[in-house]
Amino acid sequence: MKKICLLHANCQGEPLAELLMLSAEFRGEYELYRFTNYTREFIPDNIINNCDLFLYQTLGDNWGNHSSAKLCARLKSSASSIAIPNMRFLHYWPLWSSEPGFDYRDKFLDSLLDRGLNESQILHLCMNTKLTNIYNLNEILEQSEQIERDKEKLTPIKYVDWMLEHYKQIPLYNTINHPRTELLFLMANGALKELGIDPLSNQDISAFPPPFADFEQPIHPQVAEYLGLEFGGPQQRYHVYGAELTFEEYAMRYIKCRKNSIDDFIGFLIAAARMGKN
Repeated sequence: MKKICLLHANCQGEPLAELLMLSAEFRGEYELYRFTNYTREFIPDNIINNCDLFLYQTLGDNWGNHSSAKLCARLKSSASSIAIPNMRFLHYWPLWSSEPGFDYRDKFLDSLLDRGLNESQILHLCMNTKLTNIYNLNEILEQSEQIERDKEKLTPIKYVDWMLEHYKQIPLYNTINHPRTELLFLMANGALKELGIDPLSNQDISAFPPPFADFEQPIHPQVAEYLGLEFGGPQQRYHVYGAELTFEEYAMRYIKCRKNSIDDFIGFLIAAARMGKN
């Protein structure tokens, strides 16, 4: 009978589980059960009580019975637990806003929309205003890095230095919390190493389908230039729910959606892609 592995994570847990199951040794030893932490998905008693390996992204005490400490306390004495990274990266999108009510909010675009300008004026200012005259991008990046380093202290799997070493050469995220294959591969191999299991190969990573492929959030060309990215220029096209858009084309859709008081930006982008409209 296989051992029970319980994976408690956010959206990063789905591709991580798929990567772990590529390991024949892991697959032969464990039956993996994945539960989404931020939705407070219910974990049946029989799974957590009989869990042999608990892989989790740390949730604090404010999560109540779903906190990592409470869940770890319910494990049997012979169970092992490994905290895994919870990755988030603002460098590509330093003007991201956490304000609710609209997906992928952008502080600068929202500030322009609040001024009552027309669509053309907003787009012109979005593309041509020097962002560093308004925002301290360096401070935002430093804060983002410090948050990741603080979170990294909670897990034996290290990723921040590697991420900062490579993010300019290749895109490592599709959105602030949707890492691409390279980082998920690093996470999976880190977990396998903790278990004493051989790592996945480069062949495994090349054959793995790109995660979160529906949406590559476009990067403002000024941000790409400021960071010295080898990608992300004005003509760079991104996969946006069925359309291939430059940042400027994506910004126009953002503006049109907000101007028409539509809250479902994802639905708007999907519909616009099907209609082939800018």
